[in-house]
Amino acid sequence: EAIYLLATTRSFRTATERQLIHRDSGRDYGLPPYARLVGEVLYDHLHTTIEMTITVEPERNSARKRIRQDGLPRRAIDVVGTLRVVLFSPEDLELVLGSPSVRRRYLDISLSQIDQAYLRSLSRYVRLLEQRNSLLKQIAAKPSRDRRAIEEQLAYWDEQLVIHGSYVLVARLRYVHRLAGALNGHFRSLAVSDLPLSLEYQSTVPLPDPLRERVVLDSLPDAQARINQRFQSALHGIRDDELRRGMTLIGPHRDDLVYTLAGEELAAFGSRGMQRLAVVATKLAEIDAFCGATGELPVLLLDDVLSELDQEHQDRLLQSLSGVPAQRFVTATDRRLLEHPALAELPMSELRDGQVCLLVEP
Repeated sequence: EAIYLLATTRSFRTATERQLIHRDSGRDYGLPPYARLVGEVLYDHLHTTIEMTITVEPERNSARKRIRQDGLPRRAIDVVGTLRVVLFSPEDLELVLGSPSVRRRYLDISLSQIDQAYLRSLSRYVRLLEQRNSLLKQIAAKPSRDRRAIEEQLAYWDEQLVIHGSYVLVARLRYVHRLAGALNGHFRSLAVSDLPLSLEYQSTVPLPDPLRERVVLDSLPDAQARINQRFQSALHGIRDDELRRGMTLIGPHRDDLVYTLAGEELAAFGSRGMQRLAVVATKLAEIDAFCGATGELPVLLLDDVLSELDQEHQDRLLQSLSGVPAQRFVTATDRRLLEHPALAELPMSELRDGQVCLLVEP
């Protein structure tokens, strides 16, 4: 969790940063509770230090996060992507069974680590969406207002939403295309099955198959221009519905990912074992996507994921990862799970009373 937090500036366990802080920390120094993380990141071309401090503000009972890189204050948006990670955890099953927001968040975190422009456009899109929705709610509360004045008010927000939303949509379509290209091979290797697994991005902006193909093949400016035009047209087409309901009804904030196995939706018809293997295959495809985008391997985090697999699939996963020359952190509550031959070259440590104690050197 600490490594993931340094990489993405977010926890994968909680959305409440207050929960990351031990309530007694700071007491010996007469300070409010706090947490401090420091990570030294080394790539062939980079040697940098990321420091994160999360402090409780007693008057508001909330947490404040401060980030420094090489001693200089930085915004979270500027630090994401410095350290890139791929996380395997038991909660990953929500990628198949959870709500669309879970899958959108997965795409956002993955893409933000390899594309700074995506993170900036996404951040801007979210702010624009809030402002546009606020305006639509005001209009819905007074439906008798002049239509021409309404269109003039919405014109700016439509234009900006489409500009940034189009980049988000193009980046997601291309990334999912890359994931899908590697997904089935990894799934077949894990499941020893000929059943084809596929992954499709479902857009609320209508996108016919020929357009999707052009978006993947075209230059980025051309692809964005195509989506921009389609997004703008779709917004105008649902104007009356949006004015009546007081919200933005289409766009990346309402899109989804769908897994299908042999043509059937995996969430509805797949066994729990197949669903879990599909998620593991997605993470293996994510490693490929990161390497393709950056030329560098991410750090792999396996958080108690082995306990969710039977022996055969533990073996297959660890064998797959043993062929990836990336740094790996593997955790388990049962030490026996870590005594696998594929993990023999890794040092083994134990967490005791908040302290990491080295047990076995490689």
